[in-house]
Amino acid sequence: MTRVKRLPYLASSFLLGLGVLVSLPAEARADAGASDPYAIPFEKYSLENGLEVILHRDPSLPLVAVNVWYHVGPSNEPAQRSGFAHLFEHLMFEGSAHVGHEFDHLLESVGASSVNGTTSWDRTNYFETVPRQHLGLALWLESDRMGFLLDALTEERLDVQRDVVKNERRQHYENSPYGPSELVLYETLFPPAHPYHGAVIGSMEDLSRASLEDVKAFFRAFYAPSNATLAIAGDFDESDAKAMIRKYFGTLPKAPRPATPPHPEAKLSQEIRKDVEEPVQLARVAMGWLTPPAYTQEDGVLDVVTTLLAGGKATRLYQDLVVKKKVASDVSASLDSNALASMLEIDTTVSAAVDPKKAEEAVDEAVRSLGKDGPTPAELDRAKRRIRLHVLSDLQRLDGEGGESGRVGTLQRMNHYLGDPGKLPEYIARISAVTAEDVKRATVTYLSPKARVVVTTRPAAPKNGGTP
Repeated sequence: MTRVKRLPYLASSFLLGLGVLVSLPAEARADAGASDPYAIPFEKYSLENGLEVILHRDPSLPLVAVNVWYHVGPSNEPAQRSGFAHLFEHLMFEGSAHVGHEFDHLLESVGASSVNGTTSWDRTNYFETVPRQHLGLALWLESDRMGFLLDALTEERLDVQRDVVKNERRQHYENSPYGPSELVLYETLFPPAHPYHGAVIGSMEDLSRASLEDVKAFFRAFYAPSNATLAIAGDFDESDAKAMIRKYFGTLPKAPRPATPPHPEAKLSQEIRKDVEEPVQLARVAMGWLTPPAYTQEDGVLDVVTTLLAGGKATRLYQDLVVKKKVASDVSASLDSNALASMLEIDTTVSAAVDPKKAEEAVDEAVRSLGKDGPTPAELDRAKRRIRLHVLSDLQRLDGEGGESGRVGTLQRMNHYLGDPGKLPEYIARISAVTAEDVKRATVTYLSPKARVVVTTRPAAPKNGGTP
């Protein structure tokens, strides 16, 4: 599947996971510390070949969520190789040496759910939830494609999945409402030499020129145990699980973990404006800013800022633009937090017959007011409670949306970005400590009208007298 725009775990428009709903058992809460509902009990260790393993036991339901993160995304792709990480998201389901094409069939036959993979700027993941007695099957399948994918990869299979990815790009960007505008935003926020330039799915040109040997070299560089983390959450016997992990993954060869290449700094020093015509009914104004990397102190403050601006219908932007001034039919804000830089975006769908400039001015006024006066105590308290409620709701699930939510996804995310699966309570504490002065400072510092990209989507002129 193509990358669904990744909202950080604590983003204002946070998507609740669609995984298995379970209650955190009393014994787990006690082990984690009854006073901290955000602590997830876990064990982390590594195999000799470098594979990281994270275990979280919860016997509430007879299910086990298996989640593998490869620490590779567009941030690791060489020049003219954009889209390779996402291409492998497809190729990993195309067959491996001992499983062949039976990956999905085998999992479906035992009642597995949530079988999928996703790609973000900094990682690619694969996940499935199986009945507890079939944990061994899931581990064998994941180990076979980690160790033996290239043995089954052919030119024909590459061509099939390359065409699938190209069609996916057309559906989600070129031929999707506001898709071309979204591409313009990402291409403008980051310079061409930056790995976040463009879309995670890659460019048509790079996908077309990818040879079988190019693809194999990319796999050898990044899809090794030393560049992966396996997380398991659910009802399993720890000694049995460790034995199966050692059996299926321990024999895979060790490889050096790839070095992180240097990247140019992403910085906006002026406002950049773009106009895009699309066959849509309503205009849209998208504003984008570059903000500090994921899970930094400032990232947490900006999560609160995003929630204050558009975290529900009681927030400033919705009330000002949709309810009072009626210049917009919808408005949203999101914070896409990543390792090299984060992106804060405000999207405003303009009401019919309204000049997009009026909607833009209304957004600017709301942002300027928040930076000048700060939130009221009630607003700030509501924003923090909304974030905490979303987090707690998500922690009721073993797995969740995109393989990076639920308890198993949360452990993976904290491990990937902070090096410690248990960092969630610390981050929540920082969110709770955000003050009105923090909000004012961050809004003024990072949401400046002098350092942003504004993409205005305008309805294309109707052809032959018809509607756009």
